[in-house]
Amino acid sequence: MTLDPAVPRASAVAVRDGRVLVVGAPAEVRRIAGGAADRIDCRGATVLPGIVDPHLHLVALATRAAHLDCGGFRGLDELLTAIRLRAAGLPSGAWLRGEGLDEVQLGGLPTAAELDRASAGAPVRLRHRSRHASVLSGAGLRRLGRRPGVELRGGHPTGLVHGQERAISRVVGPLPRSVVVDGLGGAAMELASLGVTTVADATPRTWASTAPIREAMASRRVPLRVFAMRAPGSRRWNGERPSAGPVKLMVEEGPGGMRPASAVLAGRIARAAADGPVAVHCLGATTLVAALTGFAALPRGLRARGPHRLEHVAECPPPLVRRIAALGLTVVTNPAFVRVRGDVYRAESDPAVWSWLYRARSLAAAGVPLAAGSDAPIGPSSPWIGLAAARARRTASGALLGARERLGAAAALALCTRGAADALGASALGRLRAGGPADLIVVEPDPLRASPDEVAHTRVRLTMIGGEIVWHA
Repeated sequence: MTLDPAVPRASAVAVRDGRVLVVGAPAEVRRIAGGAADRIDCRGATVLPGIVDPHLHLVALATRAAHLDCGGFRGLDELLTAIRLRAAGLPSGAWLRGEGLDEVQLGGLPTAAELDRASAGAPVRLRHRSRHASVLSGAGLRRLGRRPGVELRGGHPTGLVHGQERAISRVVGPLPRSVVVDGLGGAAMELASLGVTTVADATPRTWASTAPIREAMASRRVPLRVFAMRAPGSRRWNGERPSAGPVKLMVEEGPGGMRPASAVLAGRIARAAADGPVAVHCLGATTLVAALTGFAALPRGLRARGPHRLEHVAECPPPLVRRIAALGLTVVTNPAFVRVRGDVYRAESDPAVWSWLYRARSLAAAGVPLAAGSDAPIGPSSPWIGLAAARARRTASGALLGARERLGAAAALALCTRGAADALGASALGRLRAGGPADLIVVEPDPLRASPDEVAHTRVRLTMIGGEIVWHA
C-alpha cells in the first residue's frame, strides 16, 4: 500500500540509491530493476511507507533509564519506597530525577516533606506525566527559589510547581552528554522496530541544544530522519541534520489561568510566522480560542507560510471546527490518549463533551488536514496503538469515547504516514512513489483489513530508511 493516490496498491517495489525506483506489477518491477537486483520475499506481509511521528519528545525517550519511572507504581507508598532505595545509591548532593508522575494512578501526589523523608534530604524532581508541572522535595524547592507557580497550602509549599519546567530543568542541570547520545541510539532502535522512520522532536530547541541529536545522527546511532521543533527566536537552520521543524509556542493552562495571555500569544504567533511554520501547544478550549484568534490576525501572506499547526487539540467545542478549517490550520492529534487516558476523561468530564476530545472525523469532514503524533513518552511510542484508537475510540476498559469521531481504516493509516509527513512540510515522505525516499516497512497484519485490536498489536518485520535496512525481526 503506497499511500499515493496515483498508484494506491501494487505487488512489488524496487529501490536504488536510497530512492524508490518503481512501484508496480512484479514483472514490470523485475524488468526495470534488472536481474542482478537483490530480492526480498515478504511472504504475504504488507509493505507500507515508513511511519512518521510528527510529535514526540526524543531526548525524553532517550533518557528514560536515567529517571525513576513513576508510572510504574500503584500507590504513594510504593513510590516513596522506590525513592528511598534509589536515593541510597546517589552521590551526595545529586538530584533524584523521576518522570511520569500521575496523581490518578497513585491516588494523589507526594508532598515535599514526604519526598525529603524518603530521599534523606536529597533534592528530588518528579515530573508530571504531562511534562508541564513537577513535584519537588523541600531541598529541591530551596534550590529553585521563590517563583510563580509554586503551590501553597496554609502558606507553605506543597511541592507542586506549575509552569516552571524550564527553570526547574536549569536548576537540576543536564545529564552527561554521553548518557543522552547512547540513549538516543536505544530509542531510535525501539522506534525503528515499531516501523517509525521519521520523527519530530517536539521539545522546542535552539541549534545549540540539538547537539546530542546531531552527534547521535552523525555516528549513525540514530538512522531515523529527525526534525527538531525550534524555540521562539532561534535561528532557522537549513540543510542541516536534524531538519528544522516549526517554531513551537508553549501555552500553559494552570490554576492561575492561561499563560501567556491571549494578546501576548497573538504577538508571538505573528513573530514566529514571519520565519515560517508555527506549532501552538493547544490542550484546552481556552488556549484553542486564543490560538485561533492569533492566527486569524495574521496577514494572508504569513498565514500561507505554513503548514501552521495546532498540537493536541484535546478539547475542541463544535463551533471551533469550522474556524480551524477556515484558517487552513493542521491539527496534530493524539488518538492513543483516547485509549490510555480515556477512562480518566470519562470520569472527569460530562458525557456531552466526550465527542469534543481528540476529534478526528469531524475535523476531517470539515477539510482540516490531520496528523497523529504519539507524544511519547507521555503517550505510548507505538504508532499502532494510536492508529487502532483512531478507528475504535475505545478506552482501556472498552468504553466508547466519542464514537462519531471514529475514522475508517484508510483515514487512520494516513494520520501517521501521508498526513504526518505533510504536517512537517515533507510531502516526499509518508508515501511510496517513484523517485521518492525509500522509507518503507513490512508489517503483519494488513492494517486496512485487520480489526483495530489486531492493528494495535502489529508486528513489524522490516524497517528500511533511505534504502538501507535498519531493523528486521
